[in-house]
Amino acid sequence: MKKRLVITFLIAFLCFGQEIIDGIAAIVGEHVILKSDVEQYARMTANQFRINPYSQKEKFLELKDRALQNLIDEKILLEQAKIESIEVKDRNVEQMLEQQMQGMVNQAGGEDKVIEIMGKSLSEVKKEYRDIVRNRLIVQNLQQTKFMDVTITRKEVEKFKEQYKDSIPEVPPSMDFGHILFKPKVSEDETSVAKLLIDSLYEEVKKGSDFGQLAMEYSQDFVSAKQGGELGFIARGNLVKSFEEAAFKLEPGEISEVVKSVFGYHFIQMIERKGEKINVRHILIKEEISDKNVDTARELALKVYDDIKAGTITFDSAAVKYSDDVDLEKTKGRIRRIPKNQIENQEFVKVLEKLEKSEMSEVFKTDQGFHIIRLNNIYDDTYITLENWAKEMKKQEFYENWVENLRNNFTIEIRD
Repeated sequence: MKKRLVITFLIAFLCFGQEIIDGIAAIVGEHVILKSDVEQYARMTANQFRINPYSQKEKFLELKDRALQNLIDEKILLEQAKIESIEVKDRNVEQMLEQQMQGMVNQAGGEDKVIEIMGKSLSEVKKEYRDIVRNRLIVQNLQQTKFMDVTITRKEVEKFKEQYKDSIPEVPPSMDFGHILFKPKVSEDETSVAKLLIDSLYEEVKKGSDFGQLAMEYSQDFVSAKQGGELGFIARGNLVKSFEEAAFKLEPGEISEVVKSVFGYHFIQMIERKGEKINVRHILIKEEISDKNVDTARELALKVYDDIKAGTITFDSAAVKYSDDVDLEKTKGRIRRIPKNQIENQEFVKVLEKLEKSEMSEVFKTDQGFHIIRLNNIYDDTYITLENWAKEMKKQEFYENWVENLRNNFTIEIRD
């Protein structure tokens, strides 16, 4: 196939000027890959895999070699995407950028660590990474366009299974189960006690008392209380609704009114805001639940259990009528086909593992309250999981061959 060479005098001149400042690692058609691009790509990958560029120099050099080849492939695919009119929306770029930045901070162990690794401020990293994210999304869209229709036969799945039998992990089953939650209720007296205390603390802060000191002494969010109530930077969407709505309205230094959430009563102070992430501190006072109300919830759970066993009410109807689960309106008390390793509540997993299909558990207690669950069905996901893995490998092989063929369409110059 005839190679294309579209490098004008102007581009060559600009590249020469840039090379003096930075250094060119490679040229792909009209695209220049700078040594700083390779360095930045490698550092981001190093951060992802927890490789220290200074103490693990050989591994980091390997990452740089791989980064250069990946950037060459990316430039080729960007050219192909331009030919095929593949585009991405700005909001998708910003959403992915926020996720990448948050992941980078989490993996590095804090914003300071990211700054240390990258040698730049977070705002500089974000600014430079925006184009990388955009390009990756364009490339992903091109890949999906090309390989979304790839199919795989049972014979190919069996071949994949045999070839990788020594390295394929055990595939957990999926479970379909019903759930009824009986949550102990808070009495009016218990609510009044909590409200009186939070209001008095709020007035103390308004009069000038030290917020952090009061949080350490009184807040019942015992984790944040040790830091004077400070939560650290949290992105929008990661807080309970009422708390988040109040927090994001605040300006730095401003204190909210008392807010009610599922955890109790809070008031919040804004410390700092960075785009859609905020650092706030709060004081939480919970509504204490009396032993009498705990007993009432237990007795109701036992009565409903007996009624279901006697056949006077079905499990599903009891869930809709009695369950205090916050997701009841959406789920109707049924959790459909979730992989066992994705069930967050390990108490549920222990109970479900002991049940036969269509069997109901006895009443059991967790921090949330009292529960009854019923195992509706259990599914062996081994074949469908192997099918997905085999299909992804087939797509990868097609992709690599496709990119290799595309390389013949462009002039690639790799420099020292």
